[in-house]
Parts: sequence; structure tokens; C-alpha cells
Amino acid sequence: MLLTSGQRELKKQIYKALDDKALKPDDDRYVPIYKLLDCQDPIARLKEHIELTDYESTQFFSGFRGSGKTTELLRLQQELLEENYLVVYADALKYINPSDEIDITDLLIIIAGAFSDALKEGNHEHIEIDSYWTRFTNWLVKTKVSVPEITAQAGLAGFETQIKANLRTTPTFRQELQKALTNRIGELKEQVNEFIQDGVKAVRRDLGDDTKIVFIFDSLEQIRGSLFNEQEVIKSVERVFSRHYRLLELPYIHTIYTVPPWLKMVMPNAPRPIVILHSPKQWENNPERSDNLGCRKVFRELIVKRFTEDGFKEFFGEEWNADSETKADQLINLCGGHFRDLLSLLREAVLPAQTFPVSDGEIETAIANVRSRFLPISQEDANWLNQIGESRSLSEALPNISGENVGKVARYLDTHLVLYFRNGDDWYDIHPLIREEVGKIAARIKAKTAAEDLAMDDD
Repeated sequence: MLLTSGQRELKKQIYKALDDKALKPDDDRYVPIYKLLDCQDPIARLKEHIELTDYESTQFFSGFRGSGKTTELLRLQQELLEENYLVVYADALKYINPSDEIDITDLLIIIAGAFSDALKEGNHEHIEIDSYWTRFTNWLVKTKVSVPEITAQAGLAGFETQIKANLRTTPTFRQELQKALTNRIGELKEQVNEFIQDGVKAVRRDLGDDTKIVFIFDSLEQIRGSLFNEQEVIKSVERVFSRHYRLLELPYIHTIYTVPPWLKMVMPNAPRPIVILHSPKQWENNPERSDNLGCRKVFRELIVKRFTEDGFKEFFGEEWNADSETKADQLINLCGGHFRDLLSLLREAVLPAQTFPVSDGEIETAIANVRSRFLPISQEDANWLNQIGESRSLSEALPNISGENVGKVARYLDTHLVLYFRNGDDWYDIHPLIREEVGKIAARIKAKTAAEDLAMDDD
């Protein structure tokens, strides 16, 4: 029987509730996964470090695509606001092109400019502070640093928009800027520090002398280059965060930079710990991959939050029950602990549904549709992934940390072919949606290799 008008409206509401957007902690759909699970909470670690270091600190934070990084940063922001911190948030993608190399010169300018813009937006617009972009231009003129694109536009209306656009979209502009400032990085850093200190003073004049400031510079983790310049981009990021990390420290504020998760691979002894948002583990790190029932329970709660209890019962044809497996668990068990993959599975189940409750066949079709996005897998990839699945480690499959290998690992983690977990130690596994296919391909490779070896022995 086709859906009634009431069921059509419910389907529409459910589908809208499954949108893949970062949630604020006060959103009815939000579930505090890491607080509910018995595991390390990366956000609690960031917050504790801030609280123990008074007025100034620098931290590196990361998360893979679809891991809920921005949602968790919003939780951190909310918790800090409740304790009377001023939290200033900026999105790096407004200022950089994630496909291009980065340099400490333009990054310092962008950080100060982003801090300046963020103080003038949202709830901070009443704070009296000059634009950093104007101050930067005046500094270039005063110190007689010659960059044609800047000096020609200085003082013109709309300059701020133009310089920000050039930094993001014009490689030649960045190269000219870097060339002009190569021998003046110390002066640039002093100029940035002076602006940040003036910003802190302005905040405290307005909000009180004891005001503590946290600056979250988000989306830097999306720097990954393209197939044409991947290794160069990786080297540029490593250079900035290994050689110049001291220049990224900002006076009198707590700064959190989101950085690419692969940075931990190329900088195992990083000068600053890199806190990575791990996937909630749906299974244990043992040969049997024993179910983590606590994680399943929390993910069920996540689904109920999106569907509502009545909607869950209507769509799946059963009530949420902590003690028995439901149709929803078939989707939960295959999401790999990634919220984005779970939402994809749910949307694929909801979108074509023409009857309620959803049928077993429609659930299987939804799984097949999402699995197809991970396939096909080449023999080389399958062999590499199979080693990850057997060892739960990257070390055996990653013989060195060359740019090519790091790029490969980063792509697998970003596309969720490989999952990152942490409970005491770091460990990795392959996504449950591809586990069976990877095993089949690896077995064929092994059989073919054995046959070839046997043939050579016969010769």
C-alpha cells in the first residue's frame, strides 16, 4: 500500500532531518557521542589544556572527513562560552585554497586577518578594533615593501576584499608577497603580534580585564593538494608546522588550529601533540571484531533523534529496543563509526521508500547503493587494505613516509576506506562496507601468486 499523505509528510520531515550539516550542541538532533561512550574525549582534552594554561596556549586538532570535527568544535565553543570565555571562530577556507601550497608568510597574514574579521562579526561587532587588512597595508607602505598588486591598490575602496581574494585565488600574488617578505618574517611576526595584542586589549576594555580568549581557526585540515601537486603541498604543510610552529603562537590567547590528520604521519614527534578525533569503535580490536554494544546503543539514539521515536517506529516497523536487534542496526553495523556514512545509509533507505515500514529488500538496496560509492577497488589497493585489516596498523602497509605514500594513506582515510580508532593506542581497520570485497580480491591475488610460484618451481 502506497504512503498516506501523513506518511509522506513524515518521510519529508525525516529526510530533512538527515541532512549532513554540523550541529550545534543545542540542536535537538545532537547526541554527545564521546561523552556517552566509555572512551577518550578529544574535546575534553582540548578544553582541559586551555583551563590549565591560563591566558595563552597553542593546540593542533584534526579529524577526517565526516568524523564530526566541526560539530565537536561547536561543542567546545559552547562549553567554553558557558565558562565565560570569549570564543572567536574563523573558517580558513574563506582565505586559502586547499589545493595550493602554503607558506608561513601568507599564513601569518591570513591568521591575523581572520582574527580581525571574526572580531567584527557575530556577537563581537561592538568591540572597537581596526581592520588588520588596513593595518597590514599601511605597514607595507611604511616599511617600503614593494608588492605591485598591493601598492597599486592601497587606499582604494574595497581593498580588503581584493587582497583576501588575491591570497585565496592568485598564486602569483602569493609568490610575490612571499618573495618580498622572505627576509622580513621576523618583522611580519612582530606586526602580527602587535595587532593581536591590541585586539586583546580592545576585548578586555569591553568585556573586562579577566576575559580569556580562545581563537579557533578551522578547516586548515582540508589542505591536501591535487593529484598534480599533492607531494609539494604535503611538504609545504610539514614545513610550516615543523619549522615555524613557534610563529603560529599568538600572544595572550588560546589558539586551536585544525590541521590535516596526515600531519601526524609525517611528524611523529611533532613539537605540539596533534589531537585527532577518532571514530567511535563499533567493534573491539581483536581477531573476532567483537561488537561494542555500548556504541550501537548510542548510534541508535542518534537515529531516534533524527527520526523521533514515533517516526522510528513508523519507518522501521518496530520500537527502539536496547535489548534486541532492529532493522536500523543493519545500517548502524555498516557505517564504520562515521556519522556521515550512517546518514548516507539512512537517506538511501528513506528516499525510495514507497511503503512503511521499510522492507528488508529496501534496506539491502540502500546498503548496496552506499557500498557502490566505495568500489571498485584495485588489486593494489585491496592488497594494501587487507594488510591494514589483518594488522590493524599502518606500519606494515606504509614502509616509508614519502609524499606518495602519505598521500595514498590520506586519501584512504578521507574516503573512509580506512578507519582510525583510539582506545589507549591508535589502531586502524578497513570499512565494514568493503571488508568482504577486499577479502575476496586479496584471496584471488594470493591464489594467483601461489600458482605463479608453483609454475616457476616446475620450470
